[in-house]
Amino acid sequence: MLPVRRTTEDLQVPSTGITLLEGPGSFGKDVRNIVQHWTTMVLSQGDCVHWIDGGHRFDPSQFFSPIQSLNCNPEEVLRRLYIGRGFTLHQLHQLILRVRHEVALTKAPLIVIDGLLAMFLDQQIKQFEARSILRHCLAALQELSRQCSVVLLDGKTVSPLHQQLKCTMRPYLNKHFRAFWDDKKHALLRLTGENEHYLLDFNRHQTEKGQRRLDTFTTIDPNVSRCFGEDLPPTIQKVQAQPILPESQDGGSD
Repeated sequence: MLPVRRTTEDLQVPSTGITLLEGPGSFGKDVRNIVQHWTTMVLSQGDCVHWIDGGHRFDPSQFFSPIQSLNCNPEEVLRRLYIGRGFTLHQLHQLILRVRHEVALTKAPLIVIDGLLAMFLDQQIKQFEARSILRHCLAALQELSRQCSVVLLDGKTVSPLHQQLKCTMRPYLNKHFRAFWDDKKHALLRLTGENEHYLLDFNRHQTEKGQRRLDTFTTIDPNVSRCFGEDLPPTIQKVQAQPILPESQDGGSD
């Protein structure tokens, strides 16, 4: 998973407002690494994080090695990570409404809604009802975002309804980042916003990780750890030039 190193100050956790991270994977799967990094950093500083899972894919084990690399106790740190999982759109709706009251108690600086729109594409939900519930959720999150950061994850549009829902989201967003793979090997992930552009190099990450494993196998130093679970971060480079997002990756206007 993405960074635990403290050398990525360019890619900061937003302090307030609603930020949408839109990735090439299913409902933002390929940009979850960024939010997992932000979550790890916030938790390691003694704060709480609320993570609402709308895509049924949350895996707490992905936080173990990054937390350990910061010399923190995973069990102690993960107690401050509050997970909510809705199995229907209406359950997800209630979780989002309830988190406002929970944050009043925990003072959490970061709220993550993973795969927000996945539940809204349920064919059993009428389109008008889906848009109405989404507006209600976003209005609640917008009020909450005045005191903390709210990060939403989504992917490229997969249907006309998905595109309509993104249009509904737009007025509520303070920041919107789109990510797409910059090469065929899926080693370079380009993240672009209105005034901020980043390039995440996963190729160097894999090379460094392989070299560390080789060094561990071949070393004769008994003090070298034999644990291979620690994950190194991709290199993050801030890009100055304005990148052009290919239309095929954008999925059309949202």
